[in-house]
Amino acid sequence: MLELQNGQRVKIKFETASISDIEVNCAIKWYENDRISLEIQQSGEKYIKDLPEGKELEVVIYTNSGIFVFDSIIINSPLESDFVIELPDEKKKIQRRDYIRAPINLKMVLNKNDTEYETNTINIGGGGIRFVTQEKLDINDLWKFSLHLSESLKITGLGKILYTILKGNNMASVITFTDISETDRNKIIKFCLDEEIKNLKLRKLS
Repeated sequence: MLELQNGQRVKIKFETASISDIEVNCAIKWYENDRISLEIQQSGEKYIKDLPEGKELEVVIYTNSGIFVFDSIIINSPLESDFVIELPDEKKKIQRRDYIRAPINLKMVLNKNDTEYETNTINIGGGGIRFVTQEKLDINDLWKFSLHLSESLKITGLGKILYTILKGNNMASVITFTDISETDRNKIIKFCLDEEIKNLKLRKLS
C-alpha cells in the first residue's frame, strides 16, 4: 500500500535536450487519488523550464512501508500555480529502505589484524554484503571492509560475519554492517536503487 504524506520525499527523473538524465528532489505538497502536487527543492529550480505539461517522468517515492517507483506524466507544469503529476494505479514496490539489495559484482577488501582478504560481492544492500569466499569465515568475527562502488567512490566501515554457505562450487559469506556512517549507507542504498530502476527499465523493454 502506498502511504502518502505531505512533505514526503520524492525524486523525479527525466530527460532534457542537452542532458540525457536529470534527477530532481521534491516534496509532496498535497495529493489526491490520481494525482500528486510537488514542491521542487531549490537545487532543482533551474530545470523548471524543462518540465512542461505532458512530459513523461520516472518517479520514486520514499515511504515508511517501502520505496515505490512508477512512470508518470506532468498534469500541471511547475510554471503554473501548482506542479502536479499523475499518480497511476500501477506502481512497483522495491523493498524497505534498509533492506534494498542488488545483485552487483564489485571489488571488496576485508581487513582483520594483519590479514587482508580481497574478494568480489554477490549482492549488496543498505544492511550488509554477500560476497564470494574461498574459506569458511568464523561467525561473529569483525572485519574492516572497503567496498568500491566505482573507481573514485569507496565505502569503508566495520562489519560482522553473519554466516557462510556453500554456493555452487564456491562459498559465500554475508557481512552485516556494525559501524558505517549514514552518509555511506545512503550511498549504497542509492546505488542499489539506481541499479533496480535500471533493471526495471530493461525488463520493460524486453
